[in-house]
Amino acid sequence: MSKSSLLIIDDEPSITKILEHFLKKDFDVVVKHDGSEGMLWLEEGNQVDLIIADLHMPNLSGKEFLKVARASNLYADIPIIILSGSDESSERIYCLNAGADDFMVKPFNPMEVHAKINAILRRSKRFS
Repeated sequence: MSKSSLLIIDDEPSITKILEHFLKKDFDVVVKHDGSEGMLWLEEGNQVDLIIADLHMPNLSGKEFLKVARASNLYADIPIIILSGSDESSERIYCLNAGADDFMVKPFNPMEVHAKINAILRRSKRFS
């Protein structure tokens, strides 16, 4: 069975390192450092099963990335988890309403991220 692939988009190297470390055993992990880099990578035709994106990053924020992805025929169905350093419920509500599949506040437990990824992928595979 091939591994599911994850795209992690975050401008904080410490976060991408932690996520990559905890997830690379079970997933193929690709890391990009801002939303436009992530979008460019997708536009090059790369396939991904799930995206983890930071809310606040340069060039294309998590919110903007979410908007672009959900408006696109190609990426509308890719599950997206938003990470944020802020625990503001208005941000969370906005992202979930805009199409995020989950919203996690930093610092997070990498095991919980792993569990949420598995839960979302189980659901999305059931419907595809």
